[in-house]
Amino acid sequence: MASRWYNPMSWSFFGFNDPKTGQYIEVNNEIGGQTRSGEVVTPKKAMAIPIVWSCVKILSETASGLPLKLYEDLPAGRALAKGNSRAARLLAKPNPYMTMLNFIKAIIVNMALRGNAFALIERNDAGEFIGFIPLSADSVEVNTDDDLIYWVTLKGQRFPVSPEFMLHFKIFSADGINGLSPVEFQKEAMGLAKAAQSWSSRFMRKGGFTGGYVIYDNFLTAEQQAQVLDKFPKIRDGDVEDIGKMGLLQGGPKIVPAGMTQKDSQFIESQQFQEEALAGIWGVPLYLANRAGKTSIMGSNLEQQTSGFITFGLSPYIKAIEDEINDKLFGGTTQFVEFVVEGILRADSAGRATYYGSALGGSGGSGWMTINEVRRKENLPPLVGEEYDRVTRWEMQTNVKD
Repeated sequence: MASRWYNPMSWSFFGFNDPKTGQYIEVNNEIGGQTRSGEVVTPKKAMAIPIVWSCVKILSETASGLPLKLYEDLPAGRALAKGNSRAARLLAKPNPYMTMLNFIKAIIVNMALRGNAFALIERNDAGEFIGFIPLSADSVEVNTDDDLIYWVTLKGQRFPVSPEFMLHFKIFSADGINGLSPVEFQKEAMGLAKAAQSWSSRFMRKGGFTGGYVIYDNFLTAEQQAQVLDKFPKIRDGDVEDIGKMGLLQGGPKIVPAGMTQKDSQFIESQQFQEEALAGIWGVPLYLANRAGKTSIMGSNLEQQTSGFITFGLSPYIKAIEDEINDKLFGGTTQFVEFVVEGILRADSAGRATYYGSALGGSGGSGWMTINEVRRKENLPPLVGEEYDRVTRWEMQTNVKD
């Protein structure tokens, strides 16, 4: 594949050229669709649900904020890669249009909504990677009929891309090739939340008026019915400017409300339940999404919940990114990349202190880390001296009789 840069802002979705006008027409191939609640859920529409926005935002911003380090696998153990190598520069700025922070954000958003994220690998004539830029998941089709091939559609042109030129990040999968989309498989839950959101908006627009019946003891003529209905046209049309105005009805009618109030429908409780269910899809604790709710099953305090979020919510995403980059870009070499998550774990101060104490041999047993190794995990500079690079060993002395 020839090496040339593409501006991702100019990329289009699947489509065709109109034979009459010659114009390119995009086709909506977004995942999701119609739900039983009546709402249409797609990745873009799902982001209009506040809790979905919060969860995806937390995942993308947290993962992109983690340092992505390049390591060297040496006989004496792993060590940070030294020097300003091409790989190190690309891990800071993978293409001319974005930094690694924005690249990771785009990848996580696609993974969290569509289950898959793609990035085209640019290589030079020697086969060395010189950059990679994200693709919209809607513009890539995975074909496994014979060999694994990625069909990419850009501005109406469809072309194949072999796996060595494509980074394919995915969440958990049923076949090991395509990630399962949360929007596709959880669209009913999202549709219910969106329907409640729409109903609440209409309820507020009508000033809490849910409609009702005007009951008379005697039958009305068609003319009388028209006169009664004409008294409240704006309320029935939902014009907020007419809410609160007076109406006059003669003949002793009875006004019977129709439908359920927010209290009767347990609207608040239902909304809270939907937020908990949707946050659970991405493993995000409610407190991180700025929701004051029940205690999470991940722990009884914020430190434990943060640790649980890293393990069960964030880790699957960053491990998938590490695995794909190491396989496609550094496979067959001694180099590999890894996210540094210790910065987030600093919140669990008591747990970290206990762990590092044991690692240094402070619990009465043999240690397995040096002081400088602990300092590196805390992003602190190393101390000078052999004693700071020595692992503590507690040797068991035995008396041997001559």
